[in-house]
Amino acid sequence: MLLSIGVVAMCVGLAAGIIRVVLPRLGSPTPLGLFLRLASVSGALAVGAGAMYIVRFSGGGTGVLVAADTAMVLASSLLCVAVWHPRSGGSASPLGIAVALCFAALTGLSSALLPPDASLAVKAGVLTLTSALGAVITLRNRVLPRATMRVLGATLVTYGVYSALRMVVAATPESPLSQSLFSSTGAGIAAVSAMLMTGVAVGLVGRPVARAESSDDHRRTLVSIGDWRLATAAFGTDRVLGLLLELRLAARELDSSAVDAVHGVEVALPSAVSTLRHRMRTAYGWRPEETELLTDRSSAPRGRARGRIRIDP
Repeated sequence: MLLSIGVVAMCVGLAAGIIRVVLPRLGSPTPLGLFLRLASVSGALAVGAGAMYIVRFSGGGTGVLVAADTAMVLASSLLCVAVWHPRSGGSASPLGIAVALCFAALTGLSSALLPPDASLAVKAGVLTLTSALGAVITLRNRVLPRATMRVLGATLVTYGVYSALRMVVAATPESPLSQSLFSSTGAGIAAVSAMLMTGVAVGLVGRPVARAESSDDHRRTLVSIGDWRLATAAFGTDRVLGLLLELRLAARELDSSAVDAVHGVEVALPSAVSTLRHRMRTAYGWRPEETELLTDRSSAPRGRARGRIRIDP
């Protein structure tokens, strides 16, 4: 019953995250866009694995267990690939994808060929490894927003520790821990919790930063995508939304007091436009025609009262 509720909650959370955060930015071939694409695939696989585990616990055969274990490990492995810095051109690392598939195949084969206790130890070991790798890569990632990085990193560390302990406990199947905290139900609850927190981390990608405006407002610059309609007509709405999100992320990296504004961001940087153009070109791979979209709108009407923050695109 608990697992059924958990799978329903994951489905709802995944659907909401994809509709609200992922879909508007899938068209952008950027590091952040790649993360959102792979994270959504990972979430879908995790939901599918949860559904197959329910079928297994309801009397499904070995084939269902093999499919569920394979999907679960592949979901965890793809999350590692998602947070890994992509190659030039915004594509995922072929080596990372190959390693993820190997981990999933190894787990599937062990579930099909080994005794239950041995296959459980293999699966727990692989999940420990992927969680540890994912946590290290996530905490070194400079593309993700800090809130996303921290929540996802903490989730992976916690789940990695749980998987490591479960691998140890699997060696003593008759112990009280193996029949309670590390039982199938306990492991299901842990997996559901990890996926829900991963969904929260993905959702934080679209959260605007709300900060009070600094007192030296006359030294702040409003940098925005100058002609929004022309830009969306030329590059497409999805791409321009991706550019806007990356602009705001880059501004926060350079200025902790950066505040989201309509179609841009307000910063306290010297030569703000040229600084951000250089940052977008070198760190985010913007093309010259994209960097030229950035303009200084400080002298234009702000359209908002002092001390309030607009979160429109």
